[in-house]
Amino acid sequence: MNIEQEDDNWMPLESNPQVMNEQAVQLGINIEKAQFHDLLGFEDWAFEMIPQPIYGVLFNFPIKENTNQFVDQEAAQIQEKGQHVSPNLFYMKQLAKNACGTIAMVHVVLNADQAIIQEGSYLAEFKKNVQGKTPQQIGEAFKKAKELKQVHKEAVEQGESACCDEIDRHFIAFVLRDGDIYELDGCKQFPINHGKSTPETFLPDVSKVIQKFFERDPNEVSFSTVVLAKAIQE
Repeated sequence: MNIEQEDDNWMPLESNPQVMNEQAVQLGINIEKAQFHDLLGFEDWAFEMIPQPIYGVLFNFPIKENTNQFVDQEAAQIQEKGQHVSPNLFYMKQLAKNACGTIAMVHVVLNADQAIIQEGSYLAEFKKNVQGKTPQQIGEAFKKAKELKQVHKEAVEQGESACCDEIDRHFIAFVLRDGDIYELDGCKQFPINHGKSTPETFLPDVSKVIQKFFERDPNEVSFSTVVLAKAIQE
């Protein structure tokens, strides 16, 4: 995967629900129906703070040597044993450096209830235009979409953290599709099926998958989790 060209180098997005919600409005999410929320922990009290329904989870974590080693081992096991992937799953490849935050958002939104997407919005039209295309072709269309890059750039500029080109963090998405949890990472060879779940148990079930990231890197504390769920009306 070649993401070394200057035009393909996006700035890293901050894991910040407020920034993501502003970006979501520009992309076409109906903010009166769905918003991003911080997940403050992995216990019942934290799950209960997130309103139902839940549309998906964004997880941000540091990339290290052991991370890449696990990815290779995981891919080899899946290629050997195979896995079920729903034909209804939306999945795209990441072909633009540091675009993982916006790609994770797109993965969550385009696998969610379409009622949360404004009709005629940019994301609604993007989904129509890439219908039936391969993950690689969708990634190419995303990379060439100037509007998407501009929205991403504006979201980065609204963030509170200083950003740099050499980033060592990564966003991935988790969604529930046709009864299975899928990990969607545009830098992996394919989606990862993490097993059965239900809308009611999706968040605690995803949290069990995320906790395995902690176990692989027990000395690391800089993880963050954001949930796209029902909007809280103030």
